[in-house]
Amino acid sequence: MINNYNLHDITFNLINKINFSNKNFITRFEDEYELINDKTFLSLVNSIEKLGLLNPIYLIEKDNEYIIIAGYLRALAIKEILKKQSEISFFKKAIIYTSSSYDKSLLNISIDENFKRKSLSILELSYKFNQVSEIEGCGIEECLKKFNIGKTQFHAIKKALNFNLFIKEFVLEKVGPIKADLLNKILEVLLLKESQESAQIKVNHYMNKTREELKKILNNLESNHNKDEDIFEFKNNKIGATLRIKQEISSEDYIKIKSFIKDLLKN
Repeated sequence: MINNYNLHDITFNLINKINFSNKNFITRFEDEYELINDKTFLSLVNSIEKLGLLNPIYLIEKDNEYIIIAGYLRALAIKEILKKQSEISFFKKAIIYTSSSYDKSLLNISIDENFKRKSLSILELSYKFNQVSEIEGCGIEECLKKFNIGKTQFHAIKKALNFNLFIKEFVLEKVGPIKADLLNKILEVLLLKESQESAQIKVNHYMNKTREELKKILNNLESNHNKDEDIFEFKNNKIGATLRIKQEISSEDYIKIKSFIKDLLKN
């Protein structure tokens, strides 16, 4: 096993340093210009545009350029995307080996990546579910039969495309779509009141909770949030505006609020 590699962001400049004509590690013999018009390839481009790059590309640096070990189609798809949006990048999705790496070990990586098919990720399933139900016009019951899946799980997977980025990248594959859906809702409520870092730490802590426990946490958060929202009632009228506080306050609090509003209106 070789460990002399670095993780890099995939950027416009990095893609331009790849020698796509060097296929020492690649099993594809199609010409680059033939592939970019292929329907399957165009579907890959569309998938990466919507989902981001889920799996990395493997490169080796040699003679001031990069040679692809594995992920040729992904790299080619990114090249097409960056032609239109050169400013975007894919965080830490390039695994780059040094020129001193052993060719035999790199060949093993290439074989593993190119021939050992992996199960679709939840995000990839979500993309396919949305395609089938929206583009192909497949109804819910038809989709459930087609994919042999329960309604709750189907809806959770289908919604995964729109989850918060933190949930998609660090939570979804670990806990599954149904718990991830609940955690995504919890995160959304938390972000209304606290920082992103604080909310994410809490979600990490909640990942080991059961579905029932997560439902209770979500209900409590939503209940508290609704109470906060219901404290004030504001209305404009012909002579000015009315601010109503729907709970008892002390005379001291009233003086503080009155003073604060007066100062606010002066500014």
